[in-house]
Amino acid sequence: MRWLLLPLAAVSLVAAAGCGASSGPSSSTGDSGGSVSYADGGTFTMVRNADPGGFDPYRTRQILGLSQLAYDSLVYQRLDGEFVSNLAEDWTVDAQRATFTLRDDVTCSDGTPMTAGQVAAGITFASDPANQSPQYGVNTPAVPVTATADDAARTVEVEAGEPFGFLLHTIGQLPIVCAAGMDDPDQLATSSAGTGPFVLSAVVPGQSYTFTKREGYAWGPDGAGTDAPGTPDTVVIRIVENETTAANLLLSGEVNVARVTGQDQQRLQAQDLPTAEWKVPGVWLSFNHLDSRPTAEPAVRRALVHALDLEELIRVNTGGTGTAATSFTALDPKGCPDNTIEGPLPEHDVEAADELLDEAGWVLGSDGIRVKDGTPLTVEITYITGFYPLDKPTAELLAEKWHAIGVQANIRAEAVAAATTTLYETSNWDVYLGGYSFNLPSQMVPYLSGTTPPNGNNVGHLHNAEYDRLAAQAVALTPPEACMYWDQAEQAILREVDVVPIADKIEYWYLNGAEVEMTRYDTPIPTTIRMLG
Repeated sequence: MRWLLLPLAAVSLVAAAGCGASSGPSSSTGDSGGSVSYADGGTFTMVRNADPGGFDPYRTRQILGLSQLAYDSLVYQRLDGEFVSNLAEDWTVDAQRATFTLRDDVTCSDGTPMTAGQVAAGITFASDPANQSPQYGVNTPAVPVTATADDAARTVEVEAGEPFGFLLHTIGQLPIVCAAGMDDPDQLATSSAGTGPFVLSAVVPGQSYTFTKREGYAWGPDGAGTDAPGTPDTVVIRIVENETTAANLLLSGEVNVARVTGQDQQRLQAQDLPTAEWKVPGVWLSFNHLDSRPTAEPAVRRALVHALDLEELIRVNTGGTGTAATSFTALDPKGCPDNTIEGPLPEHDVEAADELLDEAGWVLGSDGIRVKDGTPLTVEITYITGFYPLDKPTAELLAEKWHAIGVQANIRAEAVAAATTTLYETSNWDVYLGGYSFNLPSQMVPYLSGTTPPNGNNVGHLHNAEYDRLAAQAVALTPPEACMYWDQAEQAILREVDVVPIADKIEYWYLNGAEVEMTRYDTPIPTTIRMLG
């Protein structure tokens, strides 16, 4: 999210100013050939703008990124698309079957060995749509799968009930929870039960999550471990909703990394702090199709888009740094890279918007608001506070443009917990501004079709038969053949104005006193964190 985040591309950041607590420096030679001084131990602190509300990777929606601190996956995918080892040392895969052979030295945070049976149990749980895991369809296929284990051989075999072209991309990157966490998931609100390089050791709700380094960890991506010089003893995720406060903490050296996207960037840039930047989804218009909502009417959805100058909307939402979205997947490496959005969307035409609403029976009243059968045309615009400061002016621009065609647009800004309830439980919304942080078109399937809240992830209550038909064909194929069908499936959604990706934007992370490789998980790759001396 703004709906979900995936462990994909990584960008290296290095900062020479500021420092964390340490017991002494050591040196290493960086990529540039110069000497980099690392501090032994210390605490690495990063800012997150909202409390995820728990740390169960199979149940908590907001930690699909943070979970990699404490949980490993079978394989890891680099920016160039290459898969490297993590829990698995070897694997074979085709469109319907995958076999993973586990390393023989992996242990859970309680010291017990990680077994193939535990991996299979995690896959089985997350892959069952009845469990409503946020991992379903993202790091599992959106088709039935069966996982079987041979503990003696250290192998896990995964078989899809039907061909699935992104089997390794999904199952291979599912975080694996150890038996202790599977047996007692309630403990995962305040502790972790994984094989990852850090262990969740303390939680202060609304304030911080503290992780402690695991000694002897050596099975990270491509064999990375926690014995490298500069690896911190402690990682702290500090909850700071206000960007100005986050920038102040960064400049003072109290935190080491923070995402800053608003005007406070100027102060950080003036101090020459290094940045990582990458493309992520900006504003989307996701419409609620419940029969009781006005946006269930195709004419209303089409009119709302006709009323907008999308180029103006992109400028406002991205501060002039963004571009038009090109597909439903913004993140690299993209499973299908084609531009699917150019063409199908309604053009900016206010007169056409008025005509559509007139023809649909929405009569303009003396107060400037349209009415049908005694009911005013009112839409609720919802966005999540704290994620991106330009969402507020974006919502205000939408309300202004929609009021001009006779629509009463109310803006509702909600914190993460409230928005999660709105989207996944009550469905009391009309237009949501957030986009999906995915790189595979198959990951959109549970959000554009299938089971609706409170029992599923189809938050818009969509039932687009053409999308369903094309996605079913695409899912059984591998690129590039699959992409032809995925592209057509996305265009089927756009033609009905069911969901409209509008902008891609650039996000900036600033660093002070440490070096890391960041992922679009909005958290560092844990084994790359280094404290500078």
